[in-house]
Amino acid sequence: MKIIIAASLYPPEIGGPSFYAESLKNSLEKMGHTVDVVLYGNLKKLPPGIKHLLYALKLYRATKSADAVIGLDTFSIVIPLGLIAPFLHIPALVRAGGDFVWEQYNARAKDFIPLPDFYRYTDRWTLKEKISFRLIRFALTRLQVVFSSAWQRDLWIPPYRMDSARVHIIENAIPPRVEHEAGQWKNFMMYGRQIQLKNADAFRRAFERARKHTYDIVLEEGTVSHEELLEKLRTGYAAVLPSISDITPNYIIESICRGTPFLLTKYSAYAVRFKDLGVIVDPMSEDDMVRGIRDLLDKAVYTRLTKNIAAFTEVRTYDDIAREFLALLKR
Repeated sequence: MKIIIAASLYPPEIGGPSFYAESLKNSLEKMGHTVDVVLYGNLKKLPPGIKHLLYALKLYRATKSADAVIGLDTFSIVIPLGLIAPFLHIPALVRAGGDFVWEQYNARAKDFIPLPDFYRYTDRWTLKEKISFRLIRFALTRLQVVFSSAWQRDLWIPPYRMDSARVHIIENAIPPRVEHEAGQWKNFMMYGRQIQLKNADAFRRAFERARKHTYDIVLEEGTVSHEELLEKLRTGYAAVLPSISDITPNYIIESICRGTPFLLTKYSAYAVRFKDLGVIVDPMSEDDMVRGIRDLLDKAVYTRLTKNIAAFTEVRTYDDIAREFLALLKR
């Protein structure tokens, strides 16, 4: 089978979507399929709308000799793929990763709204946000849609008027466990993209309040290479992700697989999925984040979490993910 992967990011570009696209391509090829990746390339420099239309034409030409197409983005890919979907004679899937309209709104308004509440406040949206939402909704109704969690699926079906029969779940990969080696100090690691939705300012204030009662803790933050991050998680004390919302963060998966407990926003699919392996907090409450930090510093709580993580043996590979995509395409 010849498969087109339509991606907005791909190595050497960094980020979770880039790694996902490359890993899926490698697994599909290992299974004997031919895979071409269609990127925006120089079209990224063009204004929105124009670049979407030109990418739609580029993608349509690429699909003429293909047996299936998989899209890997909620805005940059889903709109062009939705436009050409009625003219394709091959299966077309799109993976809805993240929430473009929610991210754009929060970046602009600085009026943080957790994702589960976001679609109740459409009256606060700008015209641009309303247009983006309607374009995405239009495109999604023409495609088979894959989510990484039932949590996001259930949030999206009503506002995007999605047909539940055309919606599917393919969960993220879970690598094999790596033995944890405890470091010399209690470092809380808040690494990742430096965007306001990560809620770093509020967490810093909470951390300083927690430090008044104990001085042997340190907050590490910023952006590091993926390899350096994995090594830090393997020897660190706790991973921290106090985002306003974070759907299925790989950061938490990587923390678990390296034996490190975590602090995570309650507005996440993983707040339910992995609730026994970390501390869950309300990102809108500094008091609750202080409570979460103190829980992780409690020896009994921390010991229980590390034992739960040590007993976690689930492994899920990109080969598993590729097989699930293939099963959907063959329907």
